[in-house]
This record gives sequence, C-alpha cells and structure tokens, in this order.
Amino acid sequence: MSKRVFFTGGSGFVGQNMIPELIKEGYEVFALARSSHSAEKVKAIGAKAVMDDLTSLSGNTEEALQLCDYVVHTAAYMDFNYEKEKFYSINVDATKDLLNKAKRGGVKKFVYISAAPVVPGSPIVNLSEDQVNEGLPKALYPKTKALAEQAVIAAHADGFQTLSLRPPAIWGPNNHHMDEMLELVKQGNWVWLGGSKQVLSTIHVKNLSSAVVVALQSSTGGKAYFVTDGERRTMRESFSAIFKAHGVEPKGREIPIALVSGLAAVFEFFWKLFGITSRPPIPPLFIRLMGREFSVSDAKARKELGYSNVIDFEEGIREISQLQDHTLRQG
Repeated sequence: MSKRVFFTGGSGFVGQNMIPELIKEGYEVFALARSSHSAEKVKAIGAKAVMDDLTSLSGNTEEALQLCDYVVHTAAYMDFNYEKEKFYSINVDATKDLLNKAKRGGVKKFVYISAAPVVPGSPIVNLSEDQVNEGLPKALYPKTKALAEQAVIAAHADGFQTLSLRPPAIWGPNNHHMDEMLELVKQGNWVWLGGSKQVLSTIHVKNLSSAVVVALQSSTGGKAYFVTDGERRTMRESFSAIFKAHGVEPKGREIPIALVSGLAAVFEFFWKLFGITSRPPIPPLFIRLMGREFSVSDAKARKELGYSNVIDFEEGIREISQLQDHTLRQG
C-alpha cells in the first residue's frame, strides 16, 4: 500500500504542525490549497499543493484522491457566531462531498479530525465514549462537527475504513487561535470565569499528530475516539503556563460563572430573536468550554489504537517559550 495522504486544512495551525510529522513517518502529503498563499505555505513544509476549494471540489481533488490511499480531513469552520449556512456548508456538506469523492477515488482510509465538544451536555467530567448521551450540542460549531462525524462513521464499509478523532482544546507553537486571548491579557481585559479552577482537557498538536499516525496504521474503523494529553489540569493552570510562555503575565480578574452565564443567555436570546449572525459579546459555547469542567478520557484510544503521548505539558511549554525567545531575538 502506498503512503500517500490527501490532507485538508494544511495551511492552518494543525496542518502546519501535522504535515511535517506525517512526512517524518514516510507519508507523501497532497494538501488542499484554496489560494496561492495557502499553496506556498503547504509547499514550504514539504507537501504537494492541490489547488481547489473545499466547498466546491473539482477534478483537481478527484485526480489527487486517485493517487492516495488515505485522507486526513482537518479543515473546518470554527467561530462563535451564528452564520448557520457557513457552518453547514463547510463542516457538513463539504465533508460529505469529500467522503463520497474519496470512496469513488479508491481511498482506503478516511481519518476525520472531529472535536471533543461534539458530545452534548455540560459540565463534561472525565467522559468516555460509552458514556456519551444521545443528541447534538446546541452551538453551531460542535453541532455541525457532530453531524459531519456521524456521516464519516456511517460511511465506514469494507474497503473504505473511516475513523474519527475527538481532540479537546488543541495547543502548541505558532497557534494563531491564541492571538485574541493573548491580546486580552496584554490589555488587562482577561477574566477567569468562576476562577477557572475546573479541569479542562487539552491536547498538544504533536500528540494529535501522533494520534493521526496510529489511526492511519490501525485496522480499526467505524468508531470515534477522544484523544488528549492524558493529564488532568485546571484551565487556569494550563492557560497561565501558556500565557507566560508567550511572555505575558496573566493578571486576569475573576467573574462569577452564574453572572456570565446569565449574560450569555440574554445575548443569545436577542441574537436569535433578531437573526443577528455576528459573534455575541459572550457566546454560550465559550461558557460551556471555558467556564465549566470539560474533561474526557482517552483510555479507549490508548487501548484500541495504541495511542500514546510524544510530548508532555512541561516540554510543550518550554518549546513555546524557546520559540518566543527566538522570535524576540530575531525581532
């Protein structure tokens, strides 16, 4: 079997860290790129660019899929707004289209990067896959990711193996998703919701890459797996360390979670009442993920896939700190 992978989301934070790890493992990567800028980014890390748009895949993608035995689908639309059509188009419809084209193209394995919040409920406390309640989460991002995951799992068949990985909060170097948070801390506007002493599961992007590698090598299919750093740590501990590694002291004030939850509910009511699609000042999903415990167990992935960590929390923090020091010296 060839070791060629068709990869989506290659120019993003996860893709920029994951593609080099796949190449180290001997995989040849064909990365979807919508723009010349994205193409240059994926080529710079060793992938072959496939020019196409995820929401309207053309013959370029179909030709690339015919050369590949694997798909790793990481691309998604993530925000706290109410742009329903955009969420469904990118997260659900595009995933189903890619699934169909991959199967027709002779792809043998399709690995989907889902998200731990696809499970309903809050708080989530050390949840395992067999404890997940039926139903969908309310917010558009986890809801559409859940629907896409269902399509991926349902597509599993002889000769076309599908598998979903559910990472919680992903962290690591050069994470542009942290920019907004870091700016709030710098401006003195960061707050710790309810003190932020609740446990928050995380996964370093290198550990997620490790999970993808074992998923590609596994004979298992038709299942979803939580994958984490394997440690229980409070949100305040994790984010304080990450902020400090970026050279920012997290002097945030504490706000009662009941107050913030109430305000989030009020904003959501009026946003839905008037059909507002922009991000509200306090999104309910933010409260669910950052204001209450959200911890999951990855024992199943470790047992069935052979997943294990390749980097621990302290090493990951040192890596960010060293990168920050190097950037400051270069600047």
